[in-house]
Amino acid sequence: MLAAVSCALLALVAPFLVPPTAVPALATSSVATPSPSDPVDAPDATPAPGTPAPSTPPSAAPAPSEPADDGGAEPAPDPDAPLETVEEEPLPADPLDPPRVEPPIVSPDAIPEAPEEPLPAPAAADPFALVEPNAAAPGTVHCYGDSILHSICPYVAQNLGGRTVENFAVGGSTSSAIATIAGAIQLSTSRGFTIPAQGPVSVGFPNGTPRGEASFGTISARVSIAGVSGALVHSPPNGVYWRFTRFEAGSAVAVPAGAAISSQTAVRAGAASIIWAGTNNLLEVDQVLADVERTVALHRSVSSEPFWVVSVTPAWGNATSSYGVARERINAELERRYPAQYVPLDEYVGNGAIADSGAVPTALDREWIASRLNPPVFHSASDWVHYNARGQAVLGAYLARYVRGELTAAQARAILVPNASPITVSGFYGSLSVRGWAYDHSDLYAPLAIGITVNGRWLATTLANRASPELQRYGVPGGHAFQWSGTVPGGTHEVCIVAVGIGVGGNAYPACQRVTMKGAVPQGDLVVVDVGGGAMAVMGWAFDHANLYAQIPVGIIIDGRWHAGVTAAIESPYLAAYGVPGNHAFFSGAGVGRGTHTACAIAVSPSTGINELIGCQTITLR
Repeated sequence: MLAAVSCALLALVAPFLVPPTAVPALATSSVATPSPSDPVDAPDATPAPGTPAPSTPPSAAPAPSEPADDGGAEPAPDPDAPLETVEEEPLPADPLDPPRVEPPIVSPDAIPEAPEEPLPAPAAADPFALVEPNAAAPGTVHCYGDSILHSICPYVAQNLGGRTVENFAVGGSTSSAIATIAGAIQLSTSRGFTIPAQGPVSVGFPNGTPRGEASFGTISARVSIAGVSGALVHSPPNGVYWRFTRFEAGSAVAVPAGAAISSQTAVRAGAASIIWAGTNNLLEVDQVLADVERTVALHRSVSSEPFWVVSVTPAWGNATSSYGVARERINAELERRYPAQYVPLDEYVGNGAIADSGAVPTALDREWIASRLNPPVFHSASDWVHYNARGQAVLGAYLARYVRGELTAAQARAILVPNASPITVSGFYGSLSVRGWAYDHSDLYAPLAIGITVNGRWLATTLANRASPELQRYGVPGGHAFQWSGTVPGGTHEVCIVAVGIGVGGNAYPACQRVTMKGAVPQGDLVVVDVGGGAMAVMGWAFDHANLYAQIPVGIIIDGRWHAGVTAAIESPYLAAYGVPGNHAFFSGAGVGRGTHTACAIAVSPSTGINELIGCQTITLR
């Protein structure tokens, strides 16, 4: 009779069997386990990432002078003395090891436009003395650099509201030429000559240059000589040697040797300065540093306004090339000398700029970034060193944050430290579960590797690549949640994780958590049913956390005495919802007579030999 009704009774009472106390899991993270919809209820401790910048400048802002995708077009050449443009070197074919080409010769700004307010002629007592520029209007910002900064500076202006930004960056300039344009290197004539009423004149190699004529490089500057304003151009690759062309026709002026050549774009009192060393003499590390130091010293002596020294961005070779090594040396020394004024623009290019520009990084972008090169999403039409309009816009907006006082190098790097939530740890019957979320602003679309340690010993690695809708409201795209489950012994454990960063910001180490848990012992439950006539049915389920597929033995004890041994091997579909595979139900009948009786079940682990009491129930049979 009992055997005949066993299946029917199991079907009847299965809904009333107590389910597992927690979600059992296999030793790998692939086992489906019940999980909360979000790893953490609310990432309130997470600073909201900045709103991505538009790929093009806002229409409401004043339009820049249309910097082209070829790395920033410079002012038009002098119509009276046109120059031929020298072709640039070919692009690197392999981002992992680009050829160590010499920097391409950039056609100079042969004749910069005349300033709207030319400097007044010097006093008649000494018409050939150095002319100090007038004080700048409050809030004025100067840009000093080469063609890269020349193309970025208009976007700096767009992000500074009504402040005046004067773009004195000139394409093709070496660091010495940049320092000369800023007035930090003061030139004078080495011989006498006459400035004609109009047209150009050769002034000869001037005095005051920090190195020889052959190594000085290209310069195109607005200067004043003997009270005459004009453009001084030196571009040997284009056959132009120290040519001066006045801006306006006038009387001829005889100039003696030793006359000052005054930069009309020199650092002015009351102006802030953005100082960029340029990339055109990158291998001359000591000269680059000396020229920046001269420019900084001049600014400090002339203006009480702040200045910023911008790092050299990737140019002409990867991190292991001679150019890459020189660039790293220059940037490290610039930061050491000017820690409060240093702008790590090179780091930003590969760490956050893509997302801030509104683009999604591609595999090729990540490959170039890993080689410490500019990502293709920012490449100009002509080469990979200069930036297209998207790159110019996002880098200009970034520089403007420093000018507005919103950002320092330390703060910028703090943003790039991976952000990880406090971890949630749970443990039961030898199964440990760790969950949370982590992302890196260097690449908001890339999943981070998560390392897990228990009691100081490495346990496992997983990826933070699951859906993370709770981060979407903070502007963090992609999936960044993680959940890992594995087997550990019972006891009290300290669980820690490390979120491995992918950029310059290092790794994140959220606080460790302690958990006390049972080991991998059997788990189960039982129900006792009165079937009449002084008989009972003892049924339930039992499985072994040490081996979820094993059908384990269960001992039935009634009124403290051994009654029967059965195997938990009957179908148990209700356990599948908890990630427990296989069949684990059991049934036993007992005719013990009317009265009150207590039935207990003990599950035995074949894997560990551990016995576990899974339950007792007292019943009165009628």
